[in-house]
Amino acid sequence: MKRLHIVGMGAVAAAVAAFFFHPHKGADRRESARRGGKRLARHGASVTSLVGIRRRRAAGGLADVRQRIEDALLEELGADGFSLRVMAGDDDAIAVRGEVGSLDLIRRASEVINRSRGSADVVNLIRLRTPSARGALTA
Repeated sequence: MKRLHIVGMGAVAAAVAAFFFHPHKGADRRESARRGGKRLARHGASVTSLVGIRRRRAAGGLADVRQRIEDALLEELGADGFSLRVMAGDDDAIAVRGEVGSLDLIRRASEVINRSRGSADVVNLIRLRTPSARGALTA
């Protein structure tokens, strides 16, 4: 029975370590635990003081930001904005993908994204279009 108890405690410790040291979410989880500890110190050790501490974005919030960025890109870049795709990901981030013909368009698109994104996380994956083989000089 004692061995079962030790194995169970080891499993719990491993689960806690995996939870708090997750490569992508671990830092946020540790920060949330720190905030919760500070809240307990301020309000006393009652369970009700921890209820509702996790704040999530509204479900439509990411879609609204995605649409706002897409509209701003089309308005600012004109026809070149149609070559860009604005996608909302599962990780509360928005990705902008596509190819444009000049570095100036990448710079302008980045400025538009920064103005339109608000507090959302946006990953800019816009690339410079490479010239086609038809336009290359031949000897």
